[in-house]
Amino acid sequence: MAGFRRRINCALSGVFSEKRLFIQSDGGTRYFRITPLSQLMIGTTALAAAGWMAVATASVVSDFVATDARGGAAVELREAYQARLDELADERDTRAAEAHSAQGRFRLAMDQVSRQQTELLAAIEERRELSTALDLMRDRLRSVVAQRDSANTKLLAEAKAGGSGDDLDETLRAVSGRLNDVAGARDLAETERARLAEQVADLRLRAEVNTRRQAEMMDQIDQAVAMSFGPMQKVFAEANIDVDSLLAKVRADYSGEGGPLSAPVMSSRNYDDGATSRFDTMMVSIDRMNLMRIAAGKVPLAVPVHDTFRFTSGFGVRTDPKGRGRRKHAGVDFAAPKGTPILATADGVVVAAERESGYGNVVRIRHELGFETVYAHQSKIRVHVGQRVSRGEQIGDMGSTGRSTGVHLHYEVHVNGTAVDPMTFLEAAKDVF
Repeated sequence: MAGFRRRINCALSGVFSEKRLFIQSDGGTRYFRITPLSQLMIGTTALAAAGWMAVATASVVSDFVATDARGGAAVELREAYQARLDELADERDTRAAEAHSAQGRFRLAMDQVSRQQTELLAAIEERRELSTALDLMRDRLRSVVAQRDSANTKLLAEAKAGGSGDDLDETLRAVSGRLNDVAGARDLAETERARLAEQVADLRLRAEVNTRRQAEMMDQIDQAVAMSFGPMQKVFAEANIDVDSLLAKVRADYSGEGGPLSAPVMSSRNYDDGATSRFDTMMVSIDRMNLMRIAAGKVPLAVPVHDTFRFTSGFGVRTDPKGRGRRKHAGVDFAAPKGTPILATADGVVVAAERESGYGNVVRIRHELGFETVYAHQSKIRVHVGQRVSRGEQIGDMGSTGRSTGVHLHYEVHVNGTAVDPMTFLEAAKDVF
């Protein structure tokens, strides 16, 4: 081994000459001999260390630059996402204001329909009374004319049966007196006839005015019904609800009739078939609209949060927020501060108010017509099982219980046991409620 080192040192002596390092101390002077092989090994080691330092420094700088670039991109993405959320919040506030305005218009239309319906019924009753009075006056006029004709016939018969002499004078006096009486009766009859004819003409004019008023009121009611009925029809159509089946169920629940037994009444109305048919059609439309108004109160067509909020997740397949891959999300999420009131979206009965796995504190409300709504992750439940609640009534406070990444409300709508997209109902009702 020593011979091998000497041969290598001899070979390297032309490149690296032998070096000696002297160290002087109080005890004397010592030196260390650095052979060419040792110099080569030291140089190689220094060069390797320098290369490793260069590579490591480049790697650190590259990672720093990449991290900074990714951080900048993340900041820009987060700012863009926040801006988009702000835009959606502004749009949601605008839609809420439009829905509130539409609801006000709907109430005004319903009030107008109610007032005009009352006026129409009053006009119909007045027209019925006018028709009755007109018939009575016509009968009275016919009776007066018949009395006059009967008196004239009787006088002629007495004149033909009269005798001669004193009897003739007496008969003539009697006939003259009778004629005077008949003439007076005739004059009175003519006066009465003229007065009755004037009243008949006035009644006919009033009846014509009432007919026009009824036609105008029917037009206004038709417009009000169309203004209210159209958006509600659109609500149920966009929510994929069978309107006829829905109204049949409502009609079955609201079909009570009754009252004391009274004597039959004969109507004296003298309507034309066209007006009667239009009135009947209008009443059918009003009845249908009333049934739809009742049905709308039983369908979850309201927003469960009235305070400021933002949508954080929609219905359908999404990336699981806990990192469990792609999962189905059976509802929509509303994010707002802790304690924000949660409201029932329709009339119904509470069938569950407890803590459930994944849902945390949850309330389930069963509505009529096969609907059920679910309100999850509540911080506090304010209702109990069996309690009847109305639309807009507070049922709990928003929280983050259960499987949740932050404060929000998880809201579901079920139709006959199947979860459907709640946004269908929320978007469909924005023009009415």
